[in-house]
Amino acid sequence: MTLAFVATSFAYLLAASLMHPEEVLYPPIATEPMPAASAQQYLDVRNINPDTPLFERYANWLGGLVRGDLGVTSGTTKAMDDIWNDVFKVKVPISLRLIVLGTAIGTVLGILLGMVSAVRRDSLGDRAATLLAFLALSLPTPVIILIVQQANQGFMDLTGWGLPAINPINPLLEEGSWESIKYQMKALVMPTIVLVVTGAASYSRYMKVTTLDVLGSDYLRTARAKGLTRGKAMNRHGLRMALIPMGQYFAFAVGGAFTGSLFVELMFNWQGIGRFAISAIQFADVNGTAAVVLYTAILTLLSATFADILQGALDPRIR
Repeated sequence: MTLAFVATSFAYLLAASLMHPEEVLYPPIATEPMPAASAQQYLDVRNINPDTPLFERYANWLGGLVRGDLGVTSGTTKAMDDIWNDVFKVKVPISLRLIVLGTAIGTVLGILLGMVSAVRRDSLGDRAATLLAFLALSLPTPVIILIVQQANQGFMDLTGWGLPAINPINPLLEEGSWESIKYQMKALVMPTIVLVVTGAASYSRYMKVTTLDVLGSDYLRTARAKGLTRGKAMNRHGLRMALIPMGQYFAFAVGGAFTGSLFVELMFNWQGIGRFAISAIQFADVNGTAAVVLYTAILTLLSATFADILQGALDPRIR
């Protein structure tokens, strides 16, 4: 948690010193700027007044953080939404649906593809998987999103049936009803596909490299010399060793999944923490920006802890 605190503090100091929330209140093109007294009150109550010394603002923010108070949002709406209660408790579960599901499926699929590609090196399947992986890695996430959306639209034009494209919530359906739940489940499919494609592509390439290293190891050649086929030797002795480096890679891949979810939430109109992060930067929301960094740091630390546990389970030498 020390690293999360340092990262968040550094992010707050950068945001507080570089962002200019007062320009959001009265931009240069405004015909009727906010009265100076009202502007000062607005900035003071949110602890974002640039006239207040930076480290005094940081001390106020730090005192709130110790109490579990992440501050309030700022922006053109003049709303004072509590970041923990009104933002995080609502938006984090929405984002975690995408990140957890997309990462889990992408990890399993990427590991399987990478292992098969290594065992059947230079086969037609290996070449096809390599081509698709490099294609997915070379395309920006927004382009992959557009391809998935266009494929859905083409299928809808052809068959009359398709998936919800831009909103996970149907306001015409009663909240909590079975129809509403089914709509949300269908709306989850396309964003998950995007995260699975990008995750599986990177995992498959990394898994292929580690598997090829294992296939060339002495202990696997010994197992094959004792009569085991390459597939059986890999399943019994090599798979665990090939998975060990994947544990540490997992921690960094979760951070990449959060970055990819920013575009996914924006282009699929998901009101998650990724979309909030974009709006926080856009409207010079100092408290919101620092809170997003804290969320990302905790998410990365949790994934790193899980990766260490997984690595310990796979490798008895480090237990």
